[in-house]
Amino acid sequence: MLDVIVLIAMAVTAAAFAAGLMVHSGIALIPSVIAGASLYLVMAASYLMISRQTKATPVTTRLQELEEALEIIDSDLQRIDRVEDDVARLDLLTDRVERLDQTVSTIGTRDLGVGGSREAELAAAFEQVHARIEGLRTDLEGEARNQRDKMAGDLRALEGLIKQLSRELTLTAAAAKGQTELAPEMETAPMVSSAGFLSGSRTEPVQEIETEPFPVYARGDEAEDPTLVAEETAVRVAAEGSPPVGDVLAVLNDAIEGGRVDLYLQPTVTLPERKLRYYEGFTRLRTPSDEVVLPREYLPVAERERLMPIVDNVLLVKSVQLLRRLRSDSRVKGVFCNISVHSLLDPDFFPELVEFMEENSGLSESLVFEVSQPAIVGLTRGELSCFDTLGALGFGFSLDHVGDLDVDFAGLRDRSFRFVKIDAKSFLHDMKEKGAALPASDMKAYLESFDLKLIVEKVEDETDVGKLIDYGVELAQGYLFGEPKAMTPQLVRELESADAA
Repeated sequence: MLDVIVLIAMAVTAAAFAAGLMVHSGIALIPSVIAGASLYLVMAASYLMISRQTKATPVTTRLQELEEALEIIDSDLQRIDRVEDDVARLDLLTDRVERLDQTVSTIGTRDLGVGGSREAELAAAFEQVHARIEGLRTDLEGEARNQRDKMAGDLRALEGLIKQLSRELTLTAAAAKGQTELAPEMETAPMVSSAGFLSGSRTEPVQEIETEPFPVYARGDEAEDPTLVAEETAVRVAAEGSPPVGDVLAVLNDAIEGGRVDLYLQPTVTLPERKLRYYEGFTRLRTPSDEVVLPREYLPVAERERLMPIVDNVLLVKSVQLLRRLRSDSRVKGVFCNISVHSLLDPDFFPELVEFMEENSGLSESLVFEVSQPAIVGLTRGELSCFDTLGALGFGFSLDHVGDLDVDFAGLRDRSFRFVKIDAKSFLHDMKEKGAALPASDMKAYLESFDLKLIVEKVEDETDVGKLIDYGVELAQGYLFGEPKAMTPQLVRELESADAA
């Protein structure tokens, strides 16, 4: 409205100028009109240019602040990486000192030709080395905590900048269209998903995430997975029976706030060589005392409290972090990430997921989304379009927990599915009961005709391996080949330095 008033005033001024030329200067009508029009165009162009620069200044400033915040976070990450490297070096030194100490104890100082006084000096030297190592470890742990706290503050500032920038862009667009009433909508726009995926570069990616009531997929099939039940001996929380719901919720919230939602990796190997080829990612919680809590303990509570998007986010973000650090010739060719189908169908969560995957489209050949067969049964054509969206970015899918082998494999191929996982018991013994039209010996070749790779999972018996090899199975997964292990800096470094397959 203000722009219109100013432009009208400028038109009146230009008209008065033209009239003055004719009346007082005796200039003809046409030259006077041209002079007045020229004056109006110069004034209007100058005003509009200055006005646009004024409106754009806050947005430009916010963008500069956003770039500075991202640079700060990147430097924080580099410092944390250096601290982790120092911790690894310290672990190596500790191991060497302990081996030297054991060698001296085993051989004996007498055998080394060392007298009593020298023996005391050696003992004192070892004590000093151990004390200095413990001191350094304490300092490094404190430095890591300080850097994580600083990064949490930087991320809060970054999220605030993003919100302000979004509001200013909306206000600018609304003002240009005369629709300033749109601005309040931006105040309440959900930021949980973007905040979660923006934390992809963080070492503790869930500490500052707000929660929103997104519908989530109840992954009960993972909770009932026999391989997870087999890990019961690793759980020391509530040794007898299931813990009270309130206790589990407290542990869950504490783990999320404290950044103790960990990524565990279970290998998928080649047959018959048994070389590592892929990893499947699982999440585990840790209590402050480093006790491990399995999904079967916390998933029902997380689903009821609608905290699953945060847990799923950690799994995805940490898997991306791992893949970014691996060399192109690494023996690990990919990571399988379980994802909730309900999250894929959520109109608020899914766009943020797509944006995050666009930013990481370079990992499309190595990051595989894994969904269970029961979760996709009954989806409509429109609902299945979420697979097409991610598939268009180059990402593929794996079908897990296959309970019925009467499957439209051509349809799976067309929806960017690349893998089908069948458990060893079903593949070797229950093919007919599962609805398979072919014997096990032909299943692999049949799937390959649809560009699908077969992975036989839950392989626990050595006698089954020979049968799988006879049937031409080339990829297998199970406790026989390796249990899920926490993704630690040491494990990542081992993978980074491993020879290519």
